[in-house]
Amino acid sequence: MNFQNIANLIEKKKFHEAKACLIELEKKNLIIRKKSSHLEKNYENIYFSLSQVCAQLNELKNSIKYLIKHLSFYSKDVDALLNLANLYLKTHKIGDAEKIYKDILEIDKNYLPAIVNLAFLYEGVGNINDSIKYYKIAKKNNPNDLYYYYNLIRFNLKYLDEKEIEFIEKLYESKKIEKKKEYLVNFILSKKFEKKKDYSNEMKFLDLSHKNFLENNVNEISLKYWLDIIPHYHDKLICKSSKKKMFEDMSPIFIIGLPRSGSTITELILSTSKTSKFVLGETSLISQILMNNYSSELFSNPRKKEIEIQLDLLEDKISTYLNNFEITSSEKSIIIDKSLENFFYIDLIIQIFPKAKFIITERNIDDNVIGIYKKILMNIPWGHSINNINQYIKNYKNITDFYKKKYKENIFCINLTDLQNLNNQKVSKLFDFCNLNFNEKYYDFQNKYQFVNNASNIQIRSKLSKVENNKYEKYLGLLDNR
Repeated sequence: MNFQNIANLIEKKKFHEAKACLIELEKKNLIIRKKSSHLEKNYENIYFSLSQVCAQLNELKNSIKYLIKHLSFYSKDVDALLNLANLYLKTHKIGDAEKIYKDILEIDKNYLPAIVNLAFLYEGVGNINDSIKYYKIAKKNNPNDLYYYYNLIRFNLKYLDEKEIEFIEKLYESKKIEKKKEYLVNFILSKKFEKKKDYSNEMKFLDLSHKNFLENNVNEISLKYWLDIIPHYHDKLICKSSKKKMFEDMSPIFIIGLPRSGSTITELILSTSKTSKFVLGETSLISQILMNNYSSELFSNPRKKEIEIQLDLLEDKISTYLNNFEITSSEKSIIIDKSLENFFYIDLIIQIFPKAKFIITERNIDDNVIGIYKKILMNIPWGHSINNINQYIKNYKNITDFYKKKYKENIFCINLTDLQNLNNQKVSKLFDFCNLNFNEKYYDFQNKYQFVNNASNIQIRSKLSKVENNKYEKYLGLLDNR
């Protein structure tokens, strides 16, 4: 088996087979290396390739192990160092990730991916000044990439001036912007009018931005999955019983609901409890497993009434993922997962985790719709037209209403107003529901050096304040014809 054959396996997404072949090649290489301390030319990428394959299998610990092995031979391979830093970030080893990004810049101070990822890391942990510093460096190194302008104005509209607007408009007219990035031009222009409080023109350019994004960046299969497929199957995913019952003692907490509804604040408030727990963030693990292993059944036509899910398969894949965080399935652990789409999988999750609890974060629906639309949520395919947002929310309401009745003891609802108005009584009940010790200073979460990777990562670092009534009222009439 040579590297070309392995590359073919990887292209076909046969990652287990590719890993087995690479391990065989590694054994041959070890025999050769007994005579030499250097890697043979034919084997120089073996550990890097093993790392990439393990990452695809969600074996992040193994991926890290193989990258470190690769770097023992090629210590200044900046691409490998970048991969390693990204894996540390993904497994919440923030300090290690930060160090390696800086090590890369010692090797090559202009290595743009490290500059951008360091800005992203600092943004995620709330170190806003350093994040701005590195986004500005990235912008200086590559002034034609509008991604850096976009990120800077997310911090503050003061980073958008008429000189920059003129530069961006000329750049667009010169056709130097990729089709898939044209949405950034119109988004930035929408912010120009927001700054002037010209809400009509703000929405005009925001519409164009979403239209650009929908046409050039959204996968139609993914959009169909969220709007049509999984809403149909949410209560038709039937597990074939498992002999292992790996997670019957675990007590997971799933924060679910809509984006921009207070889910990030809820997660961070719970993280302040001194009760031992693991805060995993947005894993989207259940969705990934289903799409990778059951896509043909889910997209079958005509639709089946039920789909049989192999519970053993789910348990093994979840166990592999949790192992990346040193969480074993035998532990009576409390884990917190904030994959909002998990409301589609409540039936399935309870079959995997009998002690699962669900927190639904809620907000005024009109504000929620506009809050979603005013952001460019790049990982959410349904978030780029009002019709799609409304359809998704309709499904969300129907499904959560169904499960609130079916599993009323397992579900706790909390409104954004309770969180922002510092309603201690309601928040105390939330801690009790989760079997977490209440922390009266839960509002100090902004001071925690905790990574947040979503559209709320800037806003949640601000001081908690009372909800502004009718915050988006000025936009409601502008959305009528959308």
